[in-house]
Amino acid sequence: MKWLRPCAIVLILSSGSSALAQDPLVLTPPVDSGPSTPPPTAPLDLTPTTPGRPAIPSPPSAPAVVSPPQATSAPIPPKRPGPPGGVQPLPQAPRQTIPGASAIPVPSLPMTTSLPPRPPPSTEAEAGVDAAYGAFQRGYYLTAFRSAIERASAGDTAAQTLLGVLYEHGHGVPQNFQEAVAWYGLAARGGDREAQFALGIMYLQGLGVAVDRDKAADYIEESASQGKHEAMYQLALLHLEGRARPRDPERAADLLKRAAAAGDANAPYALAQLYTDGDGVPQDEAAAATWLAAAAQLRNVDAEVEYAIRLFNGTGVAKDETEAAKWFRRAADVGNPIAQNRLARVLAAGRGVPVDPVEAAKWHFLARAAGRNDVFLEEFIAGLSEEQRAAAMSAAQRWPVR
Repeated sequence: MKWLRPCAIVLILSSGSSALAQDPLVLTPPVDSGPSTPPPTAPLDLTPTTPGRPAIPSPPSAPAVVSPPQATSAPIPPKRPGPPGGVQPLPQAPRQTIPGASAIPVPSLPMTTSLPPRPPPSTEAEAGVDAAYGAFQRGYYLTAFRSAIERASAGDTAAQTLLGVLYEHGHGVPQNFQEAVAWYGLAARGGDREAQFALGIMYLQGLGVAVDRDKAADYIEESASQGKHEAMYQLALLHLEGRARPRDPERAADLLKRAAAAGDANAPYALAQLYTDGDGVPQDEAAAATWLAAAAQLRNVDAEVEYAIRLFNGTGVAKDETEAAKWFRRAADVGNPIAQNRLARVLAAGRGVPVDPVEAAKWHFLARAAGRNDVFLEEFIAGLSEEQRAAAMSAAQRWPVR
């Protein structure tokens, strides 16, 4: 086998507004050392340059939208299934930037409210709503509509919210945002927190109503006050944005902690960025790493990549290249091109994993197909044998099947 002499790896962090995970892990070009020469284990320079401020997402616009764990190294959850069909990687979620705000890239919220599990019915009326809800959960939308409409007309807020969901999505009825807003409005005025949150998002996005960020914030705050963690998260973003609510990063951090304690998957990632920037909380790299670990365990793919980078560099957490490689692989397995690029590099250099030129080339081919070009890896692959390149291309074409 033809080996290449690995050189120093340098993690470059741009001074722009992208998150840590967006910056390339750069290996300097290799030099052919001839066949059968094992790669040396030279120390790596992984000191990042001064990073720019990362971007915080705005709440969804028209139309768009506890204590952390104390372990220093998060365990890897079970592997998730990869995307079906061919070699096309999954797309990255769009990132939004608010001028003057620190950057917290998070996945966009869904357009709708998902209905939570309901407790066992205690009255005949609740049993009727549960019948509609059960039909909805099984996909029997017309049955759900027929079961809910009579009780909704009689003022049952849970049934009104269900009708709002059906109209918003067009489940069993023609999609009609105005009807959805009408039913959500009745339920929201009756105190239903799901409807309050859904109506707030409708006003933010201008779906069925004119955009009204102040009304949106009012409804979202009402929902958050009743303990809905998605509403706490959105209200935190509004306080970071500083438009519909005064900019108040301390209040935002408190809301994010409450949302995280309630199980919100986006809140720990946002908290990690606040601790990185010292925005509303003391700047604390260890706390940032801990919250990233929590977000990664909740299967936030961006957090998986950034936590892996911190593990690789030893930033705010004990340096552990083996754990870093596991997290890179986990995010790469679901199609994240940044993770695929990072995994290709560590496989090429043998950092945290055994050197595997064919596997490195495979991940590079996949990342390249998603637009992650890399001059070093191109040169690295050019030094492989024809058989190795063919094997890597075949593996890439079969991915995610192994």
